[in-house]
Amino acid sequence: NYAASDTEYFYQDGVFYARDAKGEYRIILPPAGALVESLPEDFDLMTLNDGNEYYKVDDTIYKLTIVDGKPYFEVVGQMYD
Repeated sequence: NYAASDTEYFYQDGVFYARDAKGEYRIILPPAGALVESLPEDFDLMTLNDGNEYYKVDDTIYKLTIVDGKPYFEVVGQMYD
């Protein structure tokens, strides 16, 4: 499941949720561009081909982003085997 840009989503411990039409919470793929303040402790630090460091939680890749002087982790995308 993907989050639409007009969908309110929720985040807890590396998992993103959104409400479906019935009002029930469903797990969704992390929406690209989403900002979170913290990652679970079991993240992996990795360097991609562009030479920059990224954070991997399960199959989701994040980069450190500064917004108004505050650090956030921004969802970059998904890794697939």
